[in-house]
Amino acid sequence: MVKPNEHQIPEIYRLAKEIGIDEVKLKSAQVYDYKNGNDLIPSLEKYARYKQTTDGKWSVKHELVNACWKMWHSCVITWDGVVVPCCFDKDATHQLGDLKEVGFKEIWHSDAYDQFRKKLLKGREEIDICTNCTEGCSVFY
Repeated sequence: MVKPNEHQIPEIYRLAKEIGIDEVKLKSAQVYDYKNGNDLIPSLEKYARYKQTTDGKWSVKHELVNACWKMWHSCVITWDGVVVPCCFDKDATHQLGDLKEVGFKEIWHSDAYDQFRKKLLKGREEIDICTNCTEGCSVFY
């Protein structure tokens, strides 16, 4: 859900019922630049991943759970073969290896991956992509 489409929520449910859909799940949108507000943040608080604080800034409204299973379970491989930790690294800023240079098993067990995992275990708040992640948060409505 983003602000420009939140007015369509009733229509989504109407259409789903009309065509026999059993369940509708709406997902709150991740916004990169949210701290100063963003036109994509829904005005309907239920569907917003962010909340406005008393100083007028915005923050993630769910508590950041200091855990992540993804580093031991999955990864993302970009179109050009670069391995990044997860789907929240949309700009591939945390490159852990390149499949054009070495095999996946070597990347998965590499020092770079181990260091990233160790940093994650120290605290998600230390990694930029993790501070806006939904791991452990409710994002479906």
